[in-house]
Amino acid sequence: MNRLDTGGSTNCLHCGTHVTERFAAVFGDDDDRVHRCSGCDSMPRISRGTAAGKEVSEYVDPDDESSFNHGARARARTDGGDGR
Repeated sequence: MNRLDTGGSTNCLHCGTHVTERFAAVFGDDDDRVHRCSGCDSMPRISRGTAAGKEVSEYVDPDDESSFNHGARARARTDGGDGR
């Protein structure tokens, strides 16, 4: 079985949201497991490794600061746009 053909569906290990096999292959860990997805984290953090289970300290973790955008599926912000 090749890396892009896992034969099953993939879910985020953090929030349980379905992610595509392609997302898992690109952003996930070496076993194509996704630790964070765009539903529970921001793309700057995901692109730096949170989807692969790495710690990223240069951006605020949405779990630590609930007023920050949680990603593409987050509801509209009502904080005036500064994210704090």
